[in-house]
Amino acid sequence: MDSIFFILSKVLTVFLYPLPVFFLFSLFLLFRIKSGKTKFQFFLICLFLYFSSSSFVANTLVTGLEKDFPPVPIESSPKADVAIVLGGMIQTISSVKARPELTDSADRITDAIRLYKAGKIKKILFTGGSGLLLADEFREADLAKSLFIGLGVKEEDIILENNSRNTYENAVETKKIIEKHNFKSYILITSAFHMKRSAGCFRKQNLDVFPFPTDYRSIQMESGAFELYLPSAGYLDLTTLSIKEWVGYFVYRSKSYL
Repeated sequence: MDSIFFILSKVLTVFLYPLPVFFLFSLFLLFRIKSGKTKFQFFLICLFLYFSSSSFVANTLVTGLEKDFPPVPIESSPKADVAIVLGGMIQTISSVKARPELTDSADRITDAIRLYKAGKIKKILFTGGSGLLLADEFREADLAKSLFIGLGVKEEDIILENNSRNTYENAVETKKIIEKHNFKSYILITSAFHMKRSAGCFRKQNLDVFPFPTDYRSIQMESGAFELYLPSAGYLDLTTLSIKEWVGYFVYRSKSYL
């Protein structure tokens, strides 16, 4: 009986989600529209949204970004003077001001701390100001300090850079700090989907970083999970994220940032 309840809870609740409900209403409207041209145009719009919110499209786009950067076990990582942690995981416009709220990319911080506690790095350099237009009162690096200290990193081992607004500026501003402290070896920590562009930017600044990718977003399509076959806001978000990253990569190449 519990198994039937579990199956029904998974299947029936799907029809409460915005995207599946949208497609059900769209299917109803398709049969109601009389004009063949209008029907075809509406069908194309629905098809575009369906594929954009499908696991296949989302996974194909993000896998292309991640495939050149497989996971690196902590024990296989070289020792370095400093880990460079790229911002993008602390919500700077959260309604909760009493604590730093982490986003889906929180692995960037947790993996930096794991490397630190494993003795692989001596210092953690967090680089990230605010990438938001018209809202730069709160900057990621300023919010990150208390988080690192609370998780066991000594205050003297934390270096903050809070002026950069994008990946290119992360690299430029970080180089100034690297030269000031005379660091000789560096591990770059960011999301796997972001590493292609990030590593290119840092190497363009003549910083021979060792990539330590984290926060993998690709999906095991062979699992056959029921949810893989349904349009999802999560997959739509992943498609959007991947398109943004691919566009950023090619724009950065055109501007010789990497």
